Formats: sequence, C-alpha cells, structure tokens
Amino acid sequence: SREGETGLLVMKITKNTPFHGYAGDAQKTEKKILRDVLAKGDAYFNSGDLLMMDSENFIYFQDRVGDTFRWKGENVATTEVEATLGLVSFIQEVNVYGVAVPGCEGRCGMAAVRLKDGATF
Repeated sequence: SREGETGLLVMKITKNTPFHGYAGDAQKTEKKILRDVLAKGDAYFNSGDLLMMDSENFIYFQDRVGDTFRWKGENVATTEVEATLGLVSFIQEVNVYGVAVPGCEGRCGMAAVRLKDGATF
C-alpha cells in the first residue's frame, strides 16, 4: 500500500518465518495461506489485519477482515457473541459486527437482532 492507504498484512512463509497453522484444524490453516502470490510456489500468511502506514513510516492498525473485529486491543469473535445472544429465548436471529466510534481504537460491537413473532424487547 501507498502512504495513507489501508492494506492487508501478509507475511511470507519461509523456513525462518514458518506458519505452523491451527492445531487440529487443517481446513482453517489452509484458508489463511495465500499461494503463488509473487512467484509460483511461494506462500504467504494472511493475518486478516488491515494496516495503514503514515508519512513517517509509522504503522497503524485499522480493522480486521472476516468474522472478528478489534476493540481496545482485543479481538472479538462475532460468532461467539452471536452464539451467546442466540441463547436468549425471544431472539429469532442475530448478526454481530464492528462499527467505528470516533476517537476510539478499533471497532465497537453492534448487534442487529430480529425478535421471534410476538416478542417485545
């Protein structure tokens, strides 16, 4: 990315910088590997982090891609929050996502909730 642009952080996987993957989850591991990026046979780890570099080469975290967001330095799994809210008896459907809050680092969690017919909140 150019100065001021947001870009995805990827790291080349080599003997000196290996990616060992997720224990017991080959499918999840494979989803994080980008292959044949700059040359046939190369491999890069997709961090899922979106970063921005300023004019002084300082790098700033901007956002996460996928089913997580970052709030005050912590990764939040939207699927975990959705599963917990889904336990509430009057909730039919829920979708959790991160929203930017001016002056705050990362994104704050927000939930779109659909109640069961006849339920009130």
